[in-house]
Amino acid sequence: MEQLKVRKKDTVIRNSIFYLILSFLFLYLQYAYRHQLSPFSMTYMRKSIELFWYAAIPLFITSALIWSHHKYSMWAYRLCAFLITYKVIEGLFIEFNKIIVVALFFYTVISYFIYQLLLQYFTLARINPNYLISDLFGPLLQKIPCEITWEGKITSGFLTNWDESGCFIYLDEAVKVPAKVHIRISFHGRDFQQEGEVVAHSVDFRGVGVKLDQTGKDLKTFNWSEFIELIEELGFQPRRLR
Repeated sequence: MEQLKVRKKDTVIRNSIFYLILSFLFLYLQYAYRHQLSPFSMTYMRKSIELFWYAAIPLFITSALIWSHHKYSMWAYRLCAFLITYKVIEGLFIEFNKIIVVALFFYTVISYFIYQLLLQYFTLARINPNYLISDLFGPLLQKIPCEITWEGKITSGFLTNWDESGCFIYLDEAVKVPAKVHIRISFHGRDFQQEGEVVAHSVDFRGVGVKLDQTGKDLKTFNWSEFIELIEELGFQPRRLR
């Protein structure tokens, strides 16, 4: 997958980074509880970086990877969740504590659900081009042409990925596209039109990820939801374009 510049960060990205910060806090508090230390002690706070540097560095790097939507974000997140869990379990072998066991259980469950949310988010079409730089450009067996218009300007391209909430478009030429755009897709003799928001773009500005507005059916024009219905009925899938 090509590395993208994501203009608008989703809530799940912010929440997952906040959760990584809480993961360090969890490690910090359980150590203080086991050793009967005050978590508000300035001496313990200053010493915490020395004690937990092995967790602080991976957590910081993982937060940066998730924020930039890097392709190794999920691997880094799994490593951090495993590291925190392992260090807490290691402490339990030294001194067993029921409260820490319960806290660890909830930490593990929440980590799993955050992971699933991230995994689902990173598979969205609007941030997944479905092509590699080495593919460019004739990887597509079939092209679905489309046009992007804004403020009287127009540029053309074709779909490389799509789902119910958005799509990714490879443009015929590098163009800096603004946030609000109008999409028109030509497919099987029909024109499907929808308003959308550009949330990501490739480094070379040849690809854009668009989050499409959710609107009901209109008798005058075909919209994105009708395009999805038609393309699913015909059995078209993004991976079959390659």
